[in-house]
Amino acid sequence: MVQGQEEVIVSFYAKGMGVSDIEGQIREVYKFDVSTATISRITSRVTKISSPGKTGH
Repeated sequence: MVQGQEEVIVSFYAKGMGVSDIEGQIREVYKFDVSTATISRITSRVTKISSPGKTGH
């Protein structure tokens, strides 16, 4: 993975972009291919970090 790419993915995700949109944006702007599986892995890790201890109450 290109250095800083994870931060770019997180930034796009925080703006509400979906996995496929993020994939396309990275390919178009940064001329680099990243799989949707990799993007999903990164965004799911962010989701877990951002909501620890959520119980639904």
